[in-house]
Amino acid sequence: MRMLDDKVKDDNNEDIDCLNFNDLSKEHILQCVNIICHLTEEKLKSNNALFEDESQSIFMQVTCIRVPKTPRRFMRILLPYSIISSNDEVALFVGDLQRGRRRDYEPTIEYYENLLRKHGCTKIKSIIPMNQVKTEYDQYELKRKLVGSYDYFLVDGKIAGHLSHLLGKEFYKKRKLPTSIRMLSKDLKHEIEYALRKTVMQIHSYGDTHIVQVGHTFMKKKEILENILATCRYLSKNYPGGWVNIRSIRIKTSISLGLPIYMTLKNKCLVDVPVMQPRRPKAYHNVSGELTTAPGIATVTVTPEGDITVKKIKRRIFLQKKNLQNK
Repeated sequence: MRMLDDKVKDDNNEDIDCLNFNDLSKEHILQCVNIICHLTEEKLKSNNALFEDESQSIFMQVTCIRVPKTPRRFMRILLPYSIISSNDEVALFVGDLQRGRRRDYEPTIEYYENLLRKHGCTKIKSIIPMNQVKTEYDQYELKRKLVGSYDYFLVDGKIAGHLSHLLGKEFYKKRKLPTSIRMLSKDLKHEIEYALRKTVMQIHSYGDTHIVQVGHTFMKKKEILENILATCRYLSKNYPGGWVNIRSIRIKTSISLGLPIYMTLKNKCLVDVPVMQPRRPKAYHNVSGELTTAPGIATVTVTPEGDITVKKIKRRIFLQKKNLQNK
């Protein structure tokens, strides 16, 4: 099943045949979005939902042809329109002004509240200092409660690396890993709005389906359309295996079935299994040198994983080196 009614064009009005998804139909996608919103609204009314006025998240379900061999990682996709609704609550993790577990973190909260007020930032509901995470959210159940208390999380880029291991696996499961921002930016309001336009897709090798949020039911239909197209552009370049490895794309909510907006019957034998290498730091390499306890007799190699290999030098080569040194 392929939709070939209207060719999608990018912002520069250039045909995007080179990205291999010119078979998407804007008209068909809009129809699917309208149907999804209508079905969700009718289902909430029929179930006598307590919170009918709350928005429902709209997801894009991507099914691949070949399951990639890749470590678990997250792709952050920049969208034209933010997926934050008026009812969503956003929390900001910040560093401590004074370090130490016994230090009072109230001055830190007050400082950053004044900073946000100065820049006119009104979307942040709560500020959570690093010390508060260590002292009040050190148990598993408390971390689960923290994840459920807010819809989105931001974090000061200075502490992003230190915070990730403190948050626990619940943030990974709920796809609520904090997005980094620069708190020292001159235009902090724009920095926060830019970060809130990003959505997260978890890439793994446990199955052939990956999910990413592209909007909610309170958004305008054309805004949802633009977010879907922007996500497709990003996936065509960054999805494991590229666009040729995508079997189908569906849009759905958490209480509705998925409606297909793209599907191909391509033979999987024509697609290679994508292999993604884990990201490593620059210093991630083997280190070799002469064994100090047996100089001139053996060399030792240490890998980043901690494996140690000792290799003896051939006696003939050792004697040749020793004779050269005596001369």
